[in-house]
Amino acid sequence: MRIGKFLDVVEAPGIIGTAMLALGTTPVPHIVTPDDHTAHWLLPRDAANRRPWPWARISRYVKVRTSVTEFGVPGTDLTDGPGPHWVYPDGWDGGHVADEWLVEDLAVCTLGHLGPPAQRCELCPNPLWPEDGVRVVRSRSPLRTLPGNTIRVHPHCARRRGLKPRPGGAQLRAAR
Repeated sequence: MRIGKFLDVVEAPGIIGTAMLALGTTPVPHIVTPDDHTAHWLLPRDAANRRPWPWARISRYVKVRTSVTEFGVPGTDLTDGPGPHWVYPDGWDGGHVADEWLVEDLAVCTLGHLGPPAQRCELCPNPLWPEDGVRVVRSRSPLRTLPGNTIRVHPHCARRRGLKPRPGGAQLRAAR
């Protein structure tokens, strides 16, 4: 099957596939690839593009494959074995393709098993992971800095906006 022409493929560590089955809220099966311990869900083409930010928040743990590459889909009756095979959830309703809301359950499972999702950098649209951000003071008034006016941003975004490090700390504040 050519990814991106008909379907997109979501790839996650195998533990997330197991967690999704335990969560029990996603009624579509996934493909397990034992060789590399991954789980894959099929999505309609461009489904992830309709909700880009929720997917970006878990992009460290889950990959959406949309390029035109080959992906081997096992027969729907193949449910065991050393190679790729399907795993069906309880309450399966007969469909094999998830919808764009799959991201919600994936976010719950990645938080519980792999780590927290990213936040949005307040100066750019890219994901900001907890260990990467710095706090900057962004004053609402050019005349004075009000308490509580700090935001989390990427260090390179802060530098680009003319924000500089506070003496004696990793935090940044607006340059004067």
